[in-house]
Amino acid sequence: MTKQGLIKTIIVIVIALIILGYFGFNIGDIINGPTVQSNLHTVWNFVVNIWNNYLSVPFVYVWDKLVVGILWKVFQGGLTALGVK
Repeated sequence: MTKQGLIKTIIVIVIALIILGYFGFNIGDIINGPTVQSNLHTVWNFVVNIWNNYLSVPFVYVWDKLVVGILWKVFQGGLTALGVK
């Protein structure tokens, strides 16, 4: 995302919050409502379940083999070539 895109996104969010406030919606009350909390809890449990059962093993494997195993050694070699210990 570019800096202009990030600024536009922030401006749109602020304008949306102002409009919701104008029409009497309180975001805090909506977020803290029992139904929304239950929905958020359900989604969070789903995300944790997907991570624990499907994504964590491949992610850790790629992290250990690619990032730590290869890229970190290349990074260290580059620093050694520059005279940094």
